[in-house]
Amino acid sequence: MTAYRRILPVLLILLETIGWDHPGRAHGLPAPPVITDATGSTCAALHAQPDVRISLLFGLNRPHSGRVTKREWNAFLRDTVAPRFPTGLSVLRVEGQWQDRESGQIGREPGRIVWIVTSPAPDLADRLDAIRQIYRTRFQQQAVGVVITAGCDAF
Repeated sequence: MTAYRRILPVLLILLETIGWDHPGRAHGLPAPPVITDATGSTCAALHAQPDVRISLLFGLNRPHSGRVTKREWNAFLRDTVAPRFPTGLSVLRVEGQWQDRESGQIGREPGRIVWIVTSPAPDLADRLDAIRQIYRTRFQQQAVGVVITAGCDAF
């Protein structure tokens, strides 16, 4: 629940920038910036719905040698990520750079980005926190990155 409280005000401000308003929004938050470009009108013209775009960033190297195998990754995706986002997601293979928090050394490693486009939801932060925690614990990772932006979608 704590993660939800941290991320909700930010999500609401981002969503308001594309024209979505939440009637139960907490009072006292700063006014969202006004968008003067064509993004809002393009979303409206496409009859697009507000969405949240999530990029989860996973490194595949284990800290003390070895790598998350294809079988382990597929099982994690199937058993941990997909049930929390059953409407769909995309997985991208990437090469990343990472600075070790303990040694300060910079290294490169293969990774995966899981890209999810979903509707705003009260339990979103909890679902993301669970995915990130399970991966960190199961594969001895220091971190799993997350990037969240607001937008619109039409399928």
